Amino acid sequence: MAEDEGIRRGMSLKVIALISILAFFLIFFVVFGLVAVVPVGVGHAVVLVDPITGSTSDPILGPTYAIKAPWVTAVDIYYATDTFEDTIPSFSSDQLEMQIEVLVRWSLDPGKIKDLYNNYPNLNYKETAIESIMQETIRLITKNYTALETIEFRNVVRDQVEEAVLNELDTEPSLASALTRFELDLKNIGYPAKYTSAIEDKLVAEQQKIQADFEKERILVLANATAQELIIEAGGEAQAKVIEANATKEAIELVLESVGQDGNQTRIAELYLWVQALQRIAPDIEILIVGADGVPVLIPANSTTP
Repeated sequence: MAEDEGIRRGMSLKVIALISILAFFLIFFVVFGLVAVVPVGVGHAVVLVDPITGSTSDPILGPTYAIKAPWVTAVDIYYATDTFEDTIPSFSSDQLEMQIEVLVRWSLDPGKIKDLYNNYPNLNYKETAIESIMQETIRLITKNYTALETIEFRNVVRDQVEEAVLNELDTEPSLASALTRFELDLKNIGYPAKYTSAIEDKLVAEQQKIQADFEKERILVLANATAQELIIEAGGEAQAKVIEANATKEAIELVLESVGQDGNQTRIAELYLWVQALQRIAPDIEILIVGADGVPVLIPANSTTP
């Protein structure tokens, strides 16, 4: 009995030992798997840094998985389109302080990621290199323009800034020519409130001057048109009077011709003019000339003679 008990106890210890060993290896492989397999996302790259050998691997581009030893560090680097926005204080040539708001975009050349990491192990190249270059370059360019010129020639200033910044970034040794597809957007140029107010007042004054000039021109055009109208009307009236006078003259001549030399031509002419005047005053009245002296008699149009 004692012997059987010892055998059962020895077998139990062996089973426990085997289970412990299996559990150890299971835990080891699970932990090793979690540490050794590193997922790499889209647009990301991983460089493996080995502190024992002091080496850095070439970048492993996602989407994929990277296999590493437990003591190796996997450094994730985003190489797709990245951005950096900053507001840079600068001065114009007339010593006015401006706030230049810029947004830059770029991508990293996968073939240069390793060199960039070696130069910037903390991946702080944005603040250390890009921001510094932007500030220095923009300040050098804006000092060549007055504040007003930066408004009038904004596109020229933007193009010069972009070209100069690109050149500086390409020639900066620490960046290892890793930046590609670089774009710069000069979003805004901010001016002091007093200067902005002065510019707005100037623009308002210019608009008012343009409006005043327009009103002046409009008044001159209307006045000229009115004068031309009066001239035309006066000419027409004068011509009408000439025509009327000629017609009256011809009518009198015809009347005198019909009377002949025996009649009182002066009296007849006077009577004709009287009749013409009375007809203009009272066109509805009939006029008869009676008697030897040609006395005019006025008869209303609706009345009948006895």
